[in-house]
Amino acid sequence: MLVISVLIGIISVLTSYFWWTKDWWRPFNITGTVVGFEDFIIGFASGGIMSVIYNFLFNKSYGKEIKFKPPSALLLLMFMASLTFLFIFVVGLTSFWSCIITLVFTIIIIDYYRQDLILNSFVSGLSMLSISILFYLVVILISHTWVDKTYLSGLSGIRIFTIPIEEFIFWFLAGMWVGPLYEYALRKKLISKRVR
Repeated sequence: MLVISVLIGIISVLTSYFWWTKDWWRPFNITGTVVGFEDFIIGFASGGIMSVIYNFLFNKSYGKEIKFKPPSALLLLMFMASLTFLFIFVVGLTSFWSCIITLVFTIIIIDYYRQDLILNSFVSGLSMLSISILFYLVVILISHTWVDKTYLSGLSGIRIFTIPIEEFIFWFLAGMWVGPLYEYALRKKLISKRVR
């Protein structure tokens, strides 16, 4: 959990600086800068939740290493960064669409090579979607103007509970990607703790 939390925390800061704050969202932060430590905290917390939610819900632990070697997780991260960069700066897509297309491609790659992690991926995605709905409901109860002051023009304008639909799509796919990432990276197979 800690490894993935730190990784997603760092990725959150970088992607916020280069992509999201251009046309997706620009939340206020204490420092008043483009990105702040809040971006790391959001990435750190959500990465940790996504990485263990399936294991927690289904009482799973890490088993033996798989025999074959799928493409490395580092290669996947480089692929994601390159593809997102290409979609934004060459093709001209918004950061949302660039991110979504890249996430879908990456999830397909992970699920193709590690079909044993498909359920993990799907449950992690649904779990993050549920958590994000609860989070946003609390936020809009605290400040009903938060959405209008935070989100930018690169979104569709479609809202659910006054929250842009893009947020729910993103968190579902992010959960599907991060959920099995650690097991994929270590080439470990999940087994029931009762089996051990």
